[in-house]
Amino acid sequence: MHPENRLPLLLLLLSGCVCEEKPHRLPEPETRYVVLKVLDTATGRDITENGEAGNAELFLFTPEGEYAGQVSVDENRITHHTPVALPGDRPGGSRICVWTNAESGQRLHVPTDGSRIEERAISLLTGSDGYHGTPDNLFFGQLRLAQTGDGSPEEIRIFRKNARLHIAVRGMDDSRPETLYYLTIGTSEDGYDFEGNPMSGPVTVREEGRFDEHGDFVTRTFGMLHSDPAATDAVTVNLYERTEARASDRLVVSVTETDDGHPISLPAGRTTNLLIDLGKGTDASVRVEITPWDEIYQWEIW
Repeated sequence: MHPENRLPLLLLLLSGCVCEEKPHRLPEPETRYVVLKVLDTATGRDITENGEAGNAELFLFTPEGEYAGQVSVDENRITHHTPVALPGDRPGGSRICVWTNAESGQRLHVPTDGSRIEERAISLLTGSDGYHGTPDNLFFGQLRLAQTGDGSPEEIRIFRKNARLHIAVRGMDDSRPETLYYLTIGTSEDGYDFEGNPMSGPVTVREEGRFDEHGDFVTRTFGMLHSDPAATDAVTVNLYERTEARASDRLVVSVTETDDGHPISLPAGRTTNLLIDLGKGTDASVRVEITPWDEIYQWEIW
């Protein structure tokens, strides 16, 4: 081919080889997953499948502790170990706080934009008589997401948050009507923040009782917010006698510690069994036995 004819052909070939540029695509946000595992506080046994934890609310916070969203998980998904997708792009270090069974027995505070993880999540309810109600069987757990995900769900372990209390008073006159007597239980914390830390506020719970076959005045077994094990006067138990002749009911006995000098405590996930023996002296004898959640201690008879 003559050299003069090669230039138009070369230009034609070059113009036909221009490649179309593809637009730059951002990577898809990574979906993070979690799965809830329910454990018994005392034994560490996996109790996820018995359904005791009920329904769950997952509260999402940024790594700095600012509220970022909420996810509801029903009992069926928990008992079947179903992974839960977290909404949005969850960065590593995000914090997740889980509360379960927080239904009618207490108030669950729903955070709003601007809320922080240190704010109140749970409050006890107060009745028309001024006494506080007893909470549901709350479970709680929390997790910081790993910095990077590998596609598999991260596990959030949740445990019972509250305590249980059973009281027996020995040495009372069981020939008198049991309706003359009642107990009050006072504590210094009336709720939890989203991280599960107790929140300060005075609490007074009132409990009726009955005389059992041994003549002890006993209460039902009921839920309480757990107490701070480091507190020296976290729990006060008072026994009252109703009196019509007086303006106020008569205080029979008030106790805050056991015979060995230890403060009465309400450990999370366990049952505190309290025995107050009025005896024949001026001072009551006080004994405590801590048992697993679903066990009641049987005090010996003498």
